[in-house]
Amino acid sequence: FAKGRLYYFMGIQRTANFLYEYQTTNRKVSEQILNLSIEKKQKLIDLLSINYEPENREYRYEFFYDNCSSKIRDYLNAIFGSEIIWAKNPDANQLTFRQIINKNLEKEPWLGLGINLVLGSPIDKKADNYNLMFLPSYVEQILNETTIKSLDKNQNLIQKTKTLVKSSKVNSKSKPDISYIFWTMFLITIILLILKFEVAFKIWSSLTLFILGILGFILMFMWFGTDHQATKYNFNLLWATPTHWLTIYILISKKASQLKSIFLITSLIIIFSTILFWFVIPQDFHYAIKPLILQICIIYFYFYKKNKQLLNLNKTNDSV
Repeated sequence: FAKGRLYYFMGIQRTANFLYEYQTTNRKVSEQILNLSIEKKQKLIDLLSINYEPENREYRYEFFYDNCSSKIRDYLNAIFGSEIIWAKNPDANQLTFRQIINKNLEKEPWLGLGINLVLGSPIDKKADNYNLMFLPSYVEQILNETTIKSLDKNQNLIQKTKTLVKSSKVNSKSKPDISYIFWTMFLITIILLILKFEVAFKIWSSLTLFILGILGFILMFMWFGTDHQATKYNFNLLWATPTHWLTIYILISKKASQLKSIFLITSLIIIFSTILFWFVIPQDFHYAIKPLILQICIIYFYFYKKNKQLLNLNKTNDSV
């Protein structure tokens, strides 16, 4: 799953079993009854039967372009061809895939942060009406307004909609904000510097860079080590990079060098460019990471200055 080798397959189950699964997880199920002639019904049954053959039932799942929701769209296109007139959703060509995901994860801030970190710039392009149907909610909305060409007048594709399973989940309007945690981390960094707790600052900095280094390795793996297309070209690697582990070595090492200064100042420029070009980089960053990036910049700048001071001190001692 992590490597993106998502070979999914078509399965058949009784409707009662399917509905029971959704009841136990407190999830809503809506049924849309299609306006199909006998010939269209038979064509749909034939297509599903062919698809269920052992050599056909497996397919390469793709989160945004070929999933269980988009299959419904594809089957309807196969049945009706040019007869179907797809309704246009107001969100078509207005929202990116990332914005759509974020809109659906407003009440799950940590999950939203994780997904935003792992997914790269390919999902920052706007979704057209066709691609909106990677989400079941958009499939339902679009189908409700979709029509079929007829000799006298166009007919609605959906005859009626029924709720088969109700959900008792409370729709809270509150949107939890997790950025305060990262602002707290930023303030801890500032306080340790002001109070000149150098040992504590080193430990705190090393821990921060160690965790972000792990994140950097994960992002590198998701880009180069998997078949996922959505995790490639991830600009989060500008600030969450495996080279943070090299910085930890510099923190531990007491010997100053010009090479360390070059590495630290170059890293600082690259990391700070994320903030500097926040709206220019072709990828939307999660709002909560700003204080984290600023914290890393402070860490790098502090140790760059520290290394430079040691270099100047060594030069002075050598001249004496």
